[in-house]
Amino acid sequence: MSRSASQRPRALLLWPGGLLQGGGNFGVPQLLSIAGVMRPFVDVDVVDLDAERVFGAPSLDAILARGGPYDLVGIACYSSFDYLKVVALAEAIRARLSRAWIVTGGYHASARPEDFGDPFDFVAIGDGEGPMARLAEALVSGRRPLLREIGPLPVGDPSTLPPVDWSLLERYRPRARSVAAQAEIYLSRGCPYDCAFCMERAKRDTSWRALDPLHAVEELHRLDAFLDLSSWTLFIADALFGMKTTWRRTFLEALAARPIRARKIWLLVRLDLLEREDLVLMARANVGPGFGLESGDPDMVRRIRKVGRLSDYLDQMLRVAGWARELDVPWGANVIVGHPGETEASLRTTARYLERLFLGPGGTTGFLSVDPFRLYPGSPIDEERGRWEADTGMRVHRYPWWHDGDPDFLAEWVDPSGTLDYRRCHELRHRLFRPILDGIARSFRYQGPAPEFFRAAIDEQVRLHTPAAAARTLSLEHMWSSLLGKPKPFDAYYTETARAARGEALAGDDAITTAILDTPREAFVPLDVLPDAHLDLALPLNDAGTATISALHAYAQTFRLLELAPGDRLVDLGGGSGFGAAVAARIVANVTMIEIDPALPAPLPENVEVVIADAHDTARWAGATKVSAGFDPGALPASWVAALGPGGRLVAPIAGMLVVVDKAADGTVSERRIAPVLYVRDRSERAEVERGEPRSVRAGEAGGARA
Repeated sequence: MSRSASQRPRALLLWPGGLLQGGGNFGVPQLLSIAGVMRPFVDVDVVDLDAERVFGAPSLDAILARGGPYDLVGIACYSSFDYLKVVALAEAIRARLSRAWIVTGGYHASARPEDFGDPFDFVAIGDGEGPMARLAEALVSGRRPLLREIGPLPVGDPSTLPPVDWSLLERYRPRARSVAAQAEIYLSRGCPYDCAFCMERAKRDTSWRALDPLHAVEELHRLDAFLDLSSWTLFIADALFGMKTTWRRTFLEALAARPIRARKIWLLVRLDLLEREDLVLMARANVGPGFGLESGDPDMVRRIRKVGRLSDYLDQMLRVAGWARELDVPWGANVIVGHPGETEASLRTTARYLERLFLGPGGTTGFLSVDPFRLYPGSPIDEERGRWEADTGMRVHRYPWWHDGDPDFLAEWVDPSGTLDYRRCHELRHRLFRPILDGIARSFRYQGPAPEFFRAAIDEQVRLHTPAAAARTLSLEHMWSSLLGKPKPFDAYYTETARAARGEALAGDDAITTAILDTPREAFVPLDVLPDAHLDLALPLNDAGTATISALHAYAQTFRLLELAPGDRLVDLGGGSGFGAAVAARIVANVTMIEIDPALPAPLPENVEVVIADAHDTARWAGATKVSAGFDPGALPASWVAALGPGGRLVAPIAGMLVVVDKAADGTVSERRIAPVLYVRDRSERAEVERGEPRSVRAGEAGGARA
């Protein structure tokens, strides 16, 4: 049934946030453009869940109440990494808006529309403007479309679209800078190149279509007027900037003549399009280019269809870097490690090329990002996966990966070739490319506007190649291999990396620190928390959270307070899985670990005696002179003080404070309160009886970490 003008339908366009786990860009120009073509038919609200964070944790109920009730809800599934989140949002919205039409679109939706059954009513294929305008018009007419998949209906000329209405984001504007690193805008559509790893072809129409160049400059000024870009960098997020020479140079000349206030403008462009004149214009227009270099191995860039019309692709990158250094133009290049067909030899060739590109005499104005290969649905490699597997020996370990948790890992869990598996490829990525990233940090010579933006990008890449980052990825591989029934051993590379990661997390150079670093904490935690084993955090040992493995610093603090030394014997009360006992066993001659839960202790060294008992059964350890406790009994038990041997010391968390108890040779007892701590509470039968709690299962007493 048709609606009157006073009953205009309402639509919500929702950006799910956290693109590739990062977010960081302000603008959602895709949704604003779609809103522009829908507004003749319906009232539209645009919500960006990244930007919503300025108001605290986003509340779906509050969002729906603020502008609803909505008749149409569109949820962007830009990337396959968003898939599970988008499905969860749709299910939650369906539970609240039973009659609304729910639609999704984006790269993943275009590549895999069959992934979106209930609760989705429609899937927009390709450019979103045509399908969403059609749905908005259908709402007004009351005629529901018969087909679930709508499109592709490509935008032939973006200049015919309504101007982007940035005021739809007014709610976020005053505080946007607190959650976003840069602003974002689109000036064109499509990329006709056929890079084998890219999802662009999922959108169907890959022809390059752009705003008129003077119109494009005007759009930049409209964004500047709305946001005041004087404290921002701006990212032109086109898949391919300025494919046509006349367009590109007209735009850059117009922008140089009429600059916006952005500190720097950043964009992605093909190497084979550029000549020195383009770099001259970019310098004048305050623009920095980014390049998808992808590999430094000539055979590999041809295999992945990257070279385009260039016969000297890699030489062109060297020329562009030289022009950029001469003109003080900042630039970035991305390489992908682990393309199908990659070998150890090709990776070493790429590393040598990157050393030449970035670390030559005179420094560089460029920075490098190094990414693992990720198998994207809709890419040529995915569409032709059987052939790529046969030709290269690549092996995809989990497919389709976007239906599982940990998509950041599972997307890259691919053996590149028959001679290079995932683990070895990961090792080579860190060993070969981390020194280059460190070298770039030292040799970066850009002197123009916003140098801190590029320094931050360099530092981020270094961080992504630290032992901590590597240990997390290796732990995810071990965890998923185990879940799939094919566990991988903690090999030398894993243990070396995990030890280095613990070294990043824990300061100190004494024997106790060394013992903690040398003890493989990964062997003492449950599988589901393995990716965090190297961190200085307390981690749960059971589902109830009543048993934990303490943070690294908690063991260091306790053992230093005990003044553990060779020849000592330690009694560890509530030792949990035994990590603390294993650490102590590297320092002292003998350790007795008393643990109430027989399921918790892991295999331990020969000089550790494991006793499954209640720590309050002091007859089992009476006379000990070095005693630690890994749980908080609430009050210092008199029986513990009585059992402590003359000249002995007990370190324990008591009522939220770390306490040192000393007993002199004559039996005199003294106490020192050290610092506030948070440990798990006493789970013994005695303690539960005192609290009036029935004891049905004997759960662990393992220690927690200091708060």
